Amino acid sequence: MVFAEPRGDYTWLFDLVATDPVARHRALARHQAILAAASNALDRANALWAAHYRSRSSQTRLGATLDQARADVRWHMGQTIYGPFRAAADGDDTAHARWAPFAVLYLRWEAEYPDEWGAPESRMWSHWGTKEGVLHRLDRDGVPEDIRPQIAELILAALRRPYRCKDWAYACLVRHLDHPLFFHAVEMLTSVDDPSVRLRAQFVLHVAAHPELRITRTSWRQWLNAAG
Repeated sequence: MVFAEPRGDYTWLFDLVATDPVARHRALARHQAILAAASNALDRANALWAAHYRSRSSQTRLGATLDQARADVRWHMGQTIYGPFRAAADGDDTAHARWAPFAVLYLRWEAEYPDEWGAPESRMWSHWGTKEGVLHRLDRDGVPEDIRPQIAELILAALRRPYRCKDWAYACLVRHLDHPLFFHAVEMLTSVDDPSVRLRAQFVLHVAAHPELRITRTSWRQWLNAAG
């Protein structure tokens, strides 16, 4: 599905990962308020649709109101971090390049402030599903060169920390990176004390060495079993 590019200033969204807690909480409150407005509009749309569905005699009267409620949902969602995600059309390299910094922002938000990212007020649908979708899209459409250093940092952070849902999808992105310093950092993790970190680093190097492999949620377990 292709979405029209949303209009507006998205620079404030980057304050969601600001180190200044005042700026970050201001951005978080703004984002959550917009999502609340989108949720309210969706509730109105659903209620109107139910009335429209039940009563054919009210179709004309409710049709325009229902359209407006749905437009309100789209407009408010378009002002959040999910707006750039919806705007990027599949197969459009220019749109993908514009979307990529917001993909990094979304992943950084989860990595650095998981409680704020994962709060029910910060989303309308599955945040884990969105995370997986973002990682899959970067794997499918490529990692633009200007965000590769940040993606490398995110992969290393995922390797070092306790596992979080959908972290397995980060492994797909190592094949889009080629900087020797990144792979040196991964190599260093293969000798740390934590056995989980060591194994994850070894798995990532295995994926990098075998670009023909299709990585799925079961690939890690299959690799562990094969490695004994």
